[in-house]
Amino acid sequence: MSAIDAIWNTIKGWATQNATQYVCEVIPHERTDMTGPDDPLVPYKSYMRLWIADMYLAQSRLWFQNQFPAVHTSVGLKFGKDPVKISHVTDGIGQVGPGWQGDYALTDLIPFGGGTVEIQSALLALKGTNYLKESISILKDFSGLIAAPLNQTLDIAEKVSSSMQTLFTGGANAISVGFHKQFVAPGGGAGNVIKPCYIALVAATDQQIDKASLSVKGSRLHYPENGGPPAPLEGYDYLLLRIEARTERDNWRMPNIEEPLNQAIQATLEGDAEKAKQYKTAALLVIWQSPDLAVGDRRRVADAIEAELAELGGSGRGAVGAQMRSLAQIVEARAPKAKRRDELTFSEIVAGL
Repeated sequence: MSAIDAIWNTIKGWATQNATQYVCEVIPHERTDMTGPDDPLVPYKSYMRLWIADMYLAQSRLWFQNQFPAVHTSVGLKFGKDPVKISHVTDGIGQVGPGWQGDYALTDLIPFGGGTVEIQSALLALKGTNYLKESISILKDFSGLIAAPLNQTLDIAEKVSSSMQTLFTGGANAISVGFHKQFVAPGGGAGNVIKPCYIALVAATDQQIDKASLSVKGSRLHYPENGGPPAPLEGYDYLLLRIEARTERDNWRMPNIEEPLNQAIQATLEGDAEKAKQYKTAALLVIWQSPDLAVGDRRRVADAIEAELAELGGSGRGAVGAQMRSLAQIVEARAPKAKRRDELTFSEIVAGL
């Protein structure tokens, strides 16, 4: 059993056995201030990203004295052709009570390839001395390296989970709140459709917190105490997760794309059209095969590269600027082609688009 599977099973088991000891609520769109549509993710056309939007450490524990907080999160989904698990560790970031800065990304953008998306997250209370704080911080730094191209960093995710499993099983540690759920694309008639949403996990019972009264404003979890207006919730350990959805990847210039693209740019500036074409084709091949790009988004990225190189080559689409233009500006210059949503083909790549 891998380290990710080991801690995965630990958190999953706790969430199942202690379901009545904490409140879990997927907060409806109308009880949040989320902007934009809340349409479900579409297989091969959408991306997802998981965030901690808000977090609170109650004074019921001796946080940062003999117990240190850590949040371990894993996402299991289809990546390319294979099922993978991506893990992340972060610390309490802040202090007991208010102080969390909010909106902390737990994953990079990940294409949704259909099937199930399994998400679990837990706020762990690790007992020990101050060295634990440093250890958790190191794992957080390593977690930040788990980014696209994802298949090159999955080994890091395994090592992060292995280290966290060692810390968690090495003493009298506890789980404060935990979450485990599978999501799917629409069409099955169930209520676990994956779409943009907030998920609240509160270390309280249904008698203490009416989950139907939880709301989100400004990325903070709110609750109307004693019949008053909704205000930021205090007094309980909690996590507020957020699932983000996009149809376009803004950080598409990943190292495996940027390297041949930069070589194509250099060859274009040197006037070597043949070498520029070879490097451009290499970049396009990476895009065409990249599991980090949604199938429906690959053409847009390919068009952006073509537009950038065409501009640098002075082919009637604008002179070379003194400053690198943004992706939005580049795509806007060739909007009619960039708006095509059909799948990028190998024959187009060979032909140079």
